[in-house]
Amino acid sequence: MPVLDAFFTKLWQQYCVISPQAVDIHQLFESRGETLVNDHVAFRTFADSHIGIDILEDEVLALGYRHLDSYQFDVKKLDARCYVHDKSPTKIFISELRWSSLSAPSQVIIQDIIEQTKATLKSPLLEQSSRGLSPLLSAGRLWQLPSYADYQTLAAESEYAAWLSVWGLRANHFTLFVNHLQNTPELSQVVALLQQQGYQLNDAGGIIKGTPSDLLIQAATMADTCVVDFKDAGEQMISSCYYEFAQRFNQEDGTLYQGFVPMSADKIFESTNMKSILGSATSDDES
Repeated sequence: MPVLDAFFTKLWQQYCVISPQAVDIHQLFESRGETLVNDHVAFRTFADSHIGIDILEDEVLALGYRHLDSYQFDVKKLDARCYVHDKSPTKIFISELRWSSLSAPSQVIIQDIIEQTKATLKSPLLEQSSRGLSPLLSAGRLWQLPSYADYQTLAAESEYAAWLSVWGLRANHFTLFVNHLQNTPELSQVVALLQQQGYQLNDAGGIIKGTPSDLLIQAATMADTCVVDFKDAGEQMISSCYYEFAQRFNQEDGTLYQGFVPMSADKIFESTNMKSILGSATSDDES
């Protein structure tokens, strides 16, 4: 499907710019003779906005996807939906932040972001652009870069909100579909290889999240970091994107499980937590 291929190619190219480890990991597995299949790609956004799930869903459905399931993450104040495609193994996962549940200072920052987004989406230039060539899901940041002070305010309450305020609409992560690997068909083998190669893995809730009885087990690297030049604080190191790994199991009817496990996904979100990245890096340096 040319349209779908173009969509994912653009997302992958955009993702690799700020997640160089993904390129290295691809090369690692390809050098072992593997053909890589992507299990899912994920996006973050703000609820009650012009880029909320209800809006983004239109683009997903236009690509031939259908809604599979919905999820809630109450501690992180998130809602999410999963979409599947009959002709593609790659699922789409979109989450949105219930930002009206945050503190007043954070709400003010996000409200400003939403107002800027509204103005950008109504600009004549964007209205004239081809929606097929410039989908919202790869639009990036539709607002000005926040101040570092605002970024920190958001991070103190919602790491998700802080990440989104800087990076905007783009693939938050791609996911290696472990079931399609020939040499390391078990997630435990993939994890062992990654650790051998020195990759920093997300250990929130355990490095391998979920059990075979959940029908899905997952692991993820910690996100890469990038230097961002903030007007009020100069160059600062912040988290960017990570790479995930998923192994799926058959349901009772013999078909492969396609959904997600909220408890595991909740821990996967921690892959962009800058405090965890710095903490793990410090531990590695000391060991």
